[in-house]
Amino acid sequence: MLSIGIDLGGTKAIGGLVDAVGTIVRTEERETDIAKGKDHVLGVIADIAASLLNGSAASVIGIGSAGRVNCDNGTVYFATPNLPDWTGVNVKQFMESKFGLPSVVDNDVNVAGIGEMWLGAGRSYSSSVCLTLGTGLAAAVFVNGELIRGAHWSTGEIGHMILYPHGKPCNCGQCGCFEQYCSGTALCRSYNDRTGSDRLVSGKQFFDRLHAGDPVAAQVLDKFVGDLAIGLTSLCNVYDPEAFIIGGGLIETSGLWWDALRENIRRYANRAVNEPVLLKAAFQNRAGLLGAAKLGMDYLALK
Repeated sequence: MLSIGIDLGGTKAIGGLVDAVGTIVRTEERETDIAKGKDHVLGVIADIAASLLNGSAASVIGIGSAGRVNCDNGTVYFATPNLPDWTGVNVKQFMESKFGLPSVVDNDVNVAGIGEMWLGAGRSYSSSVCLTLGTGLAAAVFVNGELIRGAHWSTGEIGHMILYPHGKPCNCGQCGCFEQYCSGTALCRSYNDRTGSDRLVSGKQFFDRLHAGDPVAAQVLDKFVGDLAIGLTSLCNVYDPEAFIIGGGLIETSGLWWDALRENIRRYANRAVNEPVLLKAAFQNRAGLLGAAKLGMDYLALK
């Protein structure tokens, strides 16, 4: 079996032709240029699929999309302004009418988690929380081998778990959300708040300041690690995972905070709960592609 997996992000989309054992036969990548609107983004996905179908015999198309996705009917249930006008778009219907192949759609973090559980860091576990820690914070939650999606397709929206009641405002409308304290964006904002400036706008700039010996950056990172450990400890008590699998852009800096995170979790964890294994994601920009392809294979097997 060959499956097309496409991982759609706010800045780029990457697709691959994948066989049943996870070998990536061929890949295609395009800029999404979301400012051009939803029709353009749909065209980008279609262009990737068409290129991968050329000369191949793929049986199914799997897609991971930003936003909360109703994977039963392939409609985006809710999307933030990161993908303008994406709420309500039926990606499944569009792809099936375009190519005549069975298509299935899920949230991009969910499909990255599927990729990690299939072939990556989670392959030896049945219950895990697979986090993407980058500009924002989200997760895919697996319990006894099953991906949990929730009544409104929002189980993995851990970034909007309230960490500090009445805390920092979030663009979701709540205050004190987890990702307002634990994300690349949060590191910059916290540094700027402490220094009374707005000079940091990227995670790279923050870690440049840290490497330069900036004491404020060190304080911000310590607070980040403590808050992340508190959030993960709460998730331990909710989901009781065997493992946390952490990926996303910030994992590249994990040498600066990984051991401290582990120690903080040990400090906070409920002693009635076994300490979860803490793992770094095996894949970065290929996890979503692989997971989307596996999503398609599993969907076809159930038809």
